Amino acid sequence: MVNAVEIILVPTLMIIVGMLLKKFNVLEAKHSSLLSKIVLNISLPALIFTNIATSNIDGQMIYLPIISFGLSFICMVIAYIYSKLRGYNKIKTWTIIILLSMMNTAFIGYPIVLGAFGNEGLVYGIFYDMAVGILLVIFGVILSTLFGGNKKQVIKSGLTFVPLWAVIIGLIFNIFNIPLGYVLENSLEYLANSAIPLIMLSLGLTISFKDVRSYLFDTVFISFSRLILAPLILYGILVSCGFNSLMLQVSVLQSAMPTAMNSLVLAITYDLDVELVSSVIFVTTILSLITLPLIIGIL
Repeated sequence: MVNAVEIILVPTLMIIVGMLLKKFNVLEAKHSSLLSKIVLNISLPALIFTNIATSNIDGQMIYLPIISFGLSFICMVIAYIYSKLRGYNKIKTWTIIILLSMMNTAFIGYPIVLGAFGNEGLVYGIFYDMAVGILLVIFGVILSTLFGGNKKQVIKSGLTFVPLWAVIIGLIFNIFNIPLGYVLENSLEYLANSAIPLIMLSLGLTISFKDVRSYLFDTVFISFSRLILAPLILYGILVSCGFNSLMLQVSVLQSAMPTAMNSLVLAITYDLDVELVSSVIFVTTILSLITLPLIIGIL
């Protein structure tokens, strides 16, 4: 049986390959944007669609986005209390709220969940991630109201988010038992297989060691809360509510993911603390390579 460390080592090695490609000028950090576009619009939707369309959908999966939303709300409260105690202004407060509540349940979550629990676990992970995608749109609307921006454009971006449509269309194919056929099934499988390597290479290209020292205290607090406190809270809630087996395992594992890279998009768009966001994304991503094997081992 594959152990927890080996599960994490596979994506870690691909991240290192991305870092080495950047170090030796084979690729540049800016190329991660192109890789991310390919993943978000082609590879990831293919991965989501094929898994949802061909899997046995459990009725309890509807609880997963609710669980995800609930934990994000708890993280928002923690971030707000912390920011008030530190006397931070509105910009810094919203930066920390986003960093704590936005989990990287797709770009890092999917590969880890797939490695730990297989295709069945991945379907649970996809349903859990739905809430994070919706939360991104909600934050966009809130921030555009507070700091100025085009709310219509935010909503349009949410409605044209390809992975979300992959979930919807995949559910239609699943519910009505629509066959994919040899050509479509195999074409989508090839595209889906490219998702994980491209995600990891893109992460390797974006990792930066800058800004960590300047934001050490906030980065340590957010990293601890995101990687350790959040999964502990969720585990306690789910166990007390009687959840068990795969739903509990995938939910807790997804809740332990580092801060979502989309946080940086929000920070840049609405002039939040971009340097703090970069620091937290880097540190939580690196530390998750240590914390995630521990959580997988416990689960």
